[in-house]
Amino acid sequence: MPTVTALRPTRREGRVSVHVDGLFVAAVGESFVVGHGLFVGLELSAAQLSALRDDAGAEHVLADAYRLLAHRARSQGELVARLRAKGHSEPNVRAVIDRLSGEGLVDDRAFAAAFVADKRRLAGWGAGRIARELDRLGIEAAIVEAALPRSDEAAADELARARAALEHRGPARPPLDADRRRAYEFLMRRGYDTAVAYRAVREWSVAATD
Repeated sequence: MPTVTALRPTRREGRVSVHVDGLFVAAVGESFVVGHGLFVGLELSAAQLSALRDDAGAEHVLADAYRLLAHRARSQGELVARLRAKGHSEPNVRAVIDRLSGEGLVDDRAFAAAFVADKRRLAGWGAGRIARELDRLGIEAAIVEAALPRSDEAAADELARARAALEHRGPARPPLDADRRRAYEFLMRRGYDTAVAYRAVREWSVAATD
């Protein structure tokens, strides 16, 4: 029967390489070794060895997911793409995403709400750019729509932030037509819609000539 022949610490702290019949099977966490009752000399059936490989694969995906989330919050789509890129199997990736969702560590609604607040407040992005970026990160359209404020107060705030972005660049300078065009293009790149960009540029340039 297949037999565990070595359990060796790896260079990564808390990880152990498992060898069966002298061949490397997987690198797993110490808790995995304890949880599966592994020890040198343990005999495994073919079914047990297959299950061990499957469980080790899932544990590897989970470890990679935790490391990615330790850097920053991620959308479900972004996390899936990163785990696939690491070569993990689709069943293991989906199982880990389901587990992390259940733990509240992957939540697209919470992610979108935090992303909107951050990009509006710190980056000065308009709603259009925010929506495009959330779409690129795999957030569903309905979640994006719910995360973006649509009230009259939000519209006034969008205009105020567009004005603030222009004022941060400094006052309008002659020739005014050229400066207005550059300002308008700047706001469009930031993701403000055409009506907001046009009004903000008009108010900004009028203020400069008063």
